[in-house]
Amino acid sequence: MASPAALLRAPASPSAAEPAAPWLSPEWTARRTVEARVQPARHPGSEVAVCTFLHGGLAKPDGSDVRVAVRGRQLVGHRVICMGPGDLCRVAFAAASAETRYYVYYGNPKAPPPDPWQPQRGLLLEVRRWSGPQPDRLEQVQAAWDKAQPIGADFVSHVSFAFNPFGESDRPAIYRFTGWFAPPATGAYTMATTSSGGSWMVIDGQPAVAWPGPHGPLGDARHAALVALTAAPHKLEYWNTSPGNPTTMVAAWQPPQAPRFEVVPARAFLPVVEAALLELDLPGERLVADFFASNAGETWWPDQYAIRMQFRNLSKGASLTGGARFAWDFGDGQTSSAASPAHVYLAAGDYTVTLKCIRLADSSTFRAKVRVDRNWWKQTESGIDPVRRYAEDAAQYDFSTLDLRSLTAAVSLFDREAMSEPLVAAAAALLRRPDLREGDVPRLGLLQAEHLRKADKPDEAVAALRALEARIRPPPAKAQAAAEIGDVLLKDQRRFDEAEKEFQRVLKTYAASGADAILRRAHVGLGDIWRHRGDGVKARAAYAAAAAIKVISLSPSEAAIRVGTLARYVEDYTRQAQWEWAFKFLDDWAWEFPGDKLAGNWSYLKASALLAQGDKAAALAEALDLTGANPQSPYAVRLLMLAADCHVKLGQPDKARLLLQAAVEDYPEDPDQAKARARLMALGGPVGEKK
Repeated sequence: MASPAALLRAPASPSAAEPAAPWLSPEWTARRTVEARVQPARHPGSEVAVCTFLHGGLAKPDGSDVRVAVRGRQLVGHRVICMGPGDLCRVAFAAASAETRYYVYYGNPKAPPPDPWQPQRGLLLEVRRWSGPQPDRLEQVQAAWDKAQPIGADFVSHVSFAFNPFGESDRPAIYRFTGWFAPPATGAYTMATTSSGGSWMVIDGQPAVAWPGPHGPLGDARHAALVALTAAPHKLEYWNTSPGNPTTMVAAWQPPQAPRFEVVPARAFLPVVEAALLELDLPGERLVADFFASNAGETWWPDQYAIRMQFRNLSKGASLTGGARFAWDFGDGQTSSAASPAHVYLAAGDYTVTLKCIRLADSSTFRAKVRVDRNWWKQTESGIDPVRRYAEDAAQYDFSTLDLRSLTAAVSLFDREAMSEPLVAAAAALLRRPDLREGDVPRLGLLQAEHLRKADKPDEAVAALRALEARIRPPPAKAQAAAEIGDVLLKDQRRFDEAEKEFQRVLKTYAASGADAILRRAHVGLGDIWRHRGDGVKARAAYAAAAAIKVISLSPSEAAIRVGTLARYVEDYTRQAQWEWAFKFLDDWAWEFPGDKLAGNWSYLKASALLAQGDKAAALAEALDLTGANPQSPYAVRLLMLAADCHVKLGQPDKARLLLQAAVEDYPEDPDQAKARARLMALGGPVGEKK
């Protein structure tokens, strides 16, 4: 069996014509009907079926009240394989070809422990967490097993794993395989093991192969032994004490006359049948809500996982296609009215999921604790669901009711997918939460403002930043919020006078805050404002004040190399139309060397990138700002020609001619003057006296 999810393959409900089986006794308050079809036994012992269900808190924590019967009251041997995680219960039981219906009872707090029973079919894997010293003898392993913490158990197809199928593989654990296999023919088989950590193989109660640890796996079968086997069932026990990272365990054999070793194949193990869940019975109830949950997919982004769970409605007495209404509460603050919904959880954990079923005047509620986690059986597979699909699902959630962990993850997910509208809504809901850590408020508030700007909502961004500055206490964080306000006013709204006041306020209010980087940023903002106004003297003074607050320390030669490198990056990424990277390196350049914003090269490359991107208005503004603040720049003619190109593309040829005429007449010695003259003549020549 690959995983517990496979147990969902089942008919939707039992046949209505089949009469109700008698109840075991009144002490048991819950009964599940399951269906299992096994072939007639070919070997000694009973055939085995296994079912997995959610007990909804009705069963005892250790499962000692679980019983399995046929025909209602005839008990058969069973073993509870695992209880948990959450309200999960997995039970194996004796099955016969003459029976198809089996009844699993639980909900009896006073039930004595059942008679012990062990399946003699299949291959059962049990994993327990072990934090003590690594044992080096089998008897020590078995003693440690009794003290170890159970992680999970299920039937598997073979002993060949490079991971823990029930959780993280990076921690020490003890793996125990117990199986029944039948060799294809009598003969001498060479049994072998390889593993990370110690491994031991026991056949029919006799030690066969031992390779105590610690050690890593090998690619050969040097740890092997010859074992005489008959063509009849044999019991295999395989133990591994894995240190974690790596986790490897393999049981192999070489049959008589076989040329090579192979993993003991799945076909060698006697089969176990998956039982299908049919319905849940509660005494005297005609309508009984019930469901099962399984992992239906997952996705991830840095340091986070989201999991899609499929909920299968098993409610008794309710048609899933009409006549009944369903109300789901997924335990994370979200709901659904679908019959069998899927739901994306944004954080792993145990969730209390509730299904209410309503039919006419009757109603029934089933509540179960569901473990939401990665599908560890598939952890080595590379394929995951698209992140965007999960983000789009989460964007439909009611953020006012979403739990804190999930809401925090939603903000991260929307940021990852650049989905500004839902991020702003989720962040607003999160900022209203009383259980939000105050230490998380600055980062969250700034992220909200960033996405308001991306959504072209500068007024809302300013309002959010003012509220953030008023709310938070650490002076550096308050200074950053205030500087962001100035940045929005300057860059998004071009409200230069208001932006100047904000940057001046930052310098005055937060001068002693220790936020040197923010103070540097305010000086740069003031320099940009004076540059736009054409006052190169004040702009240069502001940039010099910014540069005096050191963020890097370079010699003149190192600075020249750094500037040249940044310029090449901008040119390369502009040619490749990789705008995000081109503008990133422009920003880095301006931050490290703010005075270069008056030199010309930086402005020319930025205006060129903006024009290539298609933002003609922004490119024009950048070119004119530089030529206005520093008309003596060696890049002035090139910038005037670029500005003229912008006017042409904007359908303003006369303005283009004026700029080109200025380039020709005001810069007679510039090496690019001939190009400017040629472009001017191509547009019809001078327009007369410049205004």
